Order: sequence, then structure tokens, then C-alpha cells
Amino acid sequence: MIRGVAEGERWAADALCDRVQPTIARTLRKILRDSSLEYEDLVQATFERIVRTIAEDRFAQACSLTTWASAIAAHVALDSLRGRIRERRVFDRGGKTENVEMREGPKLERLLEARRQIDDIQRALARMKPDQARAVMLHDVLGHPLEEIAVMTRASVSAAQSRLVRGRKELLKRVRPGAEEKRS
Repeated sequence: MIRGVAEGERWAADALCDRVQPTIARTLRKILRDSSLEYEDLVQATFERIVRTIAEDRFAQACSLTTWASAIAAHVALDSLRGRIRERRVFDRGGKTENVEMREGPKLERLLEARRQIDDIQRALARMKPDQARAVMLHDVLGHPLEEIAVMTRASVSAAQSRLVRGRKELLKRVRPGAEEKRS
């Protein structure tokens, strides 16, 4: 199948799509937490990166195809989050407004607080060093072991572990109350 994709065979591309589409969808949803209009574009961008990497003979086949597709989807999602941060800096000088359907009491407050925390974490990941953010996402969100992360990121296991530890520390610093004001 990989050789077929590299040679531009339609059947191979269809087989690849069928095989990795559920993994890509699951990864993007875990990271982005919604199925916005942008979601379909990100699925397409992920497939384009996968096919381009295969065509350029850069898929070393050191890990499973689905693990590799998950890593690429995570990269696409993180790139999207970084893009959102850049857009907000340019277009959203004031506070963020959001239409929220009114619900009752404490449930609504917990839901809004959880959404705010997820937004904070996404912004923090988008501002971190890419290698560290990827390590945190691949390990803590997507559940990949360090050995797979090392293969996906073309690093040693100890380097992947170091990135994970440093990434977690950086993420904690960035999501603590008041940490953002200190950085600005």
C-alpha cells in the first residue's frame, strides 16, 4: 500500500484513507475538542502531509502506520492552535466573547470553567516549544508510550522523555493563575 501511494496509485490512496481516517479523526478531536468547520480542513491537511511524506520517501516505517498518522494529526492540530493564537493577537484585542446557551446554576458554572481551562491549556501548548508540546500531547493526551514517541519524533527515548518532562513543567508554569501576566 505504501509503495502504491508513493507511485500515485488511486487504490493505494483509498486504502490508506480507509486505514488511517479513524485514527486521524480521534486524534484531532482529542486535541481540538470540537468538530468545527475547520475540522474537515484539518483532516484534509493531515492526509496531504501523510501522502507528501510517503511520496518524498520519508516514512521510515519504524512504527505502525496508525501511530505515525496519529503523530502527523497531532502536529497538524498543534499548528492549527498556534495559528489561532496568532489570529487572536491580530483580530481580538479585547476580551473574547462567546455565545453560551443559558443553563441552570452550578452545572453551567462547572461547564464554563472546564471550557476556560481547556482553552488555557490549548493556548499554553500553542505557545510552547513545538518538541515539548508534541511530547506532552502524544504521551499525556493520546497515550503513546515514550518508545513510540521517540520513533515518531526521530529522537532517542531519553530525549523524548526529557522533552516530556520539560514540556509538563512548562505547561504547568503557563496554566497557573497569573503566569500569563508575568510573560506579557
